Amino acid sequence: MLALLAYPLIVTLGQAFWVDGGLSLAVVRETLSTAGFWQVLSNTVIFTVGSTLISMLLGFSFAYALEFVEGTRRFFASVLIIPLAMMPVVSALTFGMMLDPALGVVNAVADLAAWSGSGWHTETPTALATVMMVDVWQWTPFCFAIIHAGFRSLPADVSEAARIDGATARQELFSISLPMMGSVLLVAFVFRFMEAFKAFDVIYVMTQGGPGRASETLVIRAYKEAFLFFKPETAASIGVLLLVTTLIAARPIGRALTKST
Repeated sequence: MLALLAYPLIVTLGQAFWVDGGLSLAVVRETLSTAGFWQVLSNTVIFTVGSTLISMLLGFSFAYALEFVEGTRRFFASVLIIPLAMMPVVSALTFGMMLDPALGVVNAVADLAAWSGSGWHTETPTALATVMMVDVWQWTPFCFAIIHAGFRSLPADVSEAARIDGATARQELFSISLPMMGSVLLVAFVFRFMEAFKAFDVIYVMTQGGPGRASETLVIRAYKEAFLFFKPETAASIGVLLLVTTLIAARPIGRALTKST
């Protein structure tokens, strides 16, 4: 197992930093100076942060709202996690057909409402937001499932005591529930962040990073450098950047789990 993990890492580091028989940052400098790199990096930050925050907000809202539902809670919880059961490629293809500017059902309904519609993933201003929307739809159930489990694990006697003392629902949420769920929220946030950071399926199926570089992220750029432009060293340098970012993002989980044990 160690060899399976170490060998690709060694090869990647070698391609990124070993040039002409010695260590060098030439490949990294070339990657950073490549045309469009900083736009791709900006797209990655916008997509990752936007998808993560929106998914967390929606997941938390659904989980909290479900705390006030009795009897049908299991039914609604099952319905809310349905998107998570779909393969990302299937979701991307489905939304791609629905949002097709000419034949999609979304623009057809918009036409009936006397709205001109949009090119969605085929136009530069809306491409990144469109693939982000699909990614949020796919992964909000993941955040919901973790946060819902966190709410269900809270001790009932603490909430009952707070209600007896006259605490409002808002006070109970911000003074009791959220502080006790800190580790749960952190785990959900970091895992969602890493999933958004390495998103590939939805973006590649719907736009392939286009139009132009409007929706291209670092993962898409690494794929293109390796398999379309045949520059494995550039792809390796991007891969190192992705790896370092992922390791940094994973550290809070380790600290949270260590504190909880």
